[in-house]
Amino acid sequence: MNVSFWGAMLTLLLIAIVLVIFPLIKIRQGRSVIYKTSNIQLHEEKINELNIDLQEGRIDQAAYKIARQELDRELLEDTPVESKQAAAHHYKAEAKKHPALALAIAVFLPTLSMLVYTQLGMHASSQQEMAATEEKQPSIDDMVARLEQYLESNKGELKDWVMLARSYKYLGRYGEAANAYIAANAIELNPQVMLEHAEVLALINDKKINDEARDLIMKALAMEPDNLNTLWFAGVAEFQFGNYHQSIEHLSRLSEAATQDPKVDNSIRYYIAHAREQLIAAGEEVASMEELLPKSQVAVAEHMRLQIKIDITDEARQKFVSNDVVFVYAKALQGPKMPLAAQRITLADLPATIVLDDTMGMVEGMNLSAFDQVVVSARISKAGTAIAQSGDYIGQATVEDVSATEGVSITIDSLVP
Repeated sequence: MNVSFWGAMLTLLLIAIVLVIFPLIKIRQGRSVIYKTSNIQLHEEKINELNIDLQEGRIDQAAYKIARQELDRELLEDTPVESKQAAAHHYKAEAKKHPALALAIAVFLPTLSMLVYTQLGMHASSQQEMAATEEKQPSIDDMVARLEQYLESNKGELKDWVMLARSYKYLGRYGEAANAYIAANAIELNPQVMLEHAEVLALINDKKINDEARDLIMKALAMEPDNLNTLWFAGVAEFQFGNYHQSIEHLSRLSEAATQDPKVDNSIRYYIAHAREQLIAAGEEVASMEELLPKSQVAVAEHMRLQIKIDITDEARQKFVSNDVVFVYAKALQGPKMPLAAQRITLADLPATIVLDDTMGMVEGMNLSAFDQVVVSARISKAGTAIAQSGDYIGQATVEDVSATEGVSITIDSLVP
C-alpha cells in the first residue's frame, strides 16, 4: 500500500464522518428556529388579513385596534421568553445527547471500516496473490510438454519414460501412455512397469485384458512369482481368459494379504467364487471357499446368494449398442439405498445368468445376509453411470425371502422417466 492510497482513504473517511454527524448536532436547534419562525409567519398573515378588512370597511378603527392587540398577545403567549439561564440549560441538554452520538459514530465508523477492510480487503488481496502464484506454476499439461521436449532430444532414463507414461494415464491419454511404457520397457524390463503397461492396454480395450496385456502380466509373474501385484493381475487375467483353475491358484495365494484388508478379501472372493461357479457348472469338483482361502478372516455365507436370469425386450435393445453397460444389483426393500451386491455386464452378454452374493457387499455388514427382503434390478445405461438417468431402461423383481429363493428372472423393459 502506498502513501497516496492511505491519504485518499482517510480523506474520504473524514468526509463521510462529517456528513453523518453534522445533522445530528444541528437537528434540535434547527427545530427550535423552525418552530419560532412558523409562529411569526402565522402572526404576520393574520395581521395582513386584519389590514385588508380595515381597508375594505368590514371593520372600523376601534375594532381593528382591539384585534391587533389580541394578535400581539397571542404571539407573546405562543413564543415563550427564555431567560439566559433557561436557554443555556435547554441547549446544554441538547449537547449532552446528540454530540455524544456523533462522537460514537466518529469513533465507530473508522474502526468498523478498518476491520472490514482487513478481513475482506486483505483476504481478497491474498486470494489474488495465491491465484497469481498458481497461474505462475506450470500445469500438468505444461510439465508433460516439457518432458516430451526433453525426451525428443535426449534418450532419457527409465524413470523419465515411466513418469511420462503415468502422466498420460492420469490425463486419460491411454494410447500415448502405452507408447511411453513401450519405450520404458525397451530400456529395462521392470515387473511393476510391465503391469502398469498391461493395465493401460486393458483401459484402451474397455477394461478387458487382451493377449498383449496378458503376455506382459505373465512375464512379470515369471520375474516375481511371489509379488502380490503380479499374483493379482495374473489371477484377473486368467479369469478373463477362462482359465479358472489358474485364476484360483494365483488368487488363493493372496489369502494372507486378505486378512489385512477386507476390500482385498472381497475382491479375491469375487473372482474365486465366480471361477468356482463356472467350473462347477462344467461338472468339475472344486474345493470350498474356506479351503481355498484358509487364512481369510472375513466370513462369507455361501448359501446367501441369488441367481439372476436377465433378458431384455427387442424394443429396449434397439435403443442401445452392444457395449452399453448393464448394472445388476440388489437393494434392501426397506432400508439403506446402497446396493447390497452388484455386478456389471454389457448388452452383448444378454440374455445372461449371473450370481449376486455376500462377497459383493460394498460396506461390511451391508450385504444380502443382512436383509430378508430385497429388490433386484437390471438397468441398461447409455452413459454408463451407476445412478439411474432419464433414458435408461430397467427391469426389477422383489424377493420376499433371500434365504429361500434360488433364482430370479428379470426382463429389462421399462423406460426410466
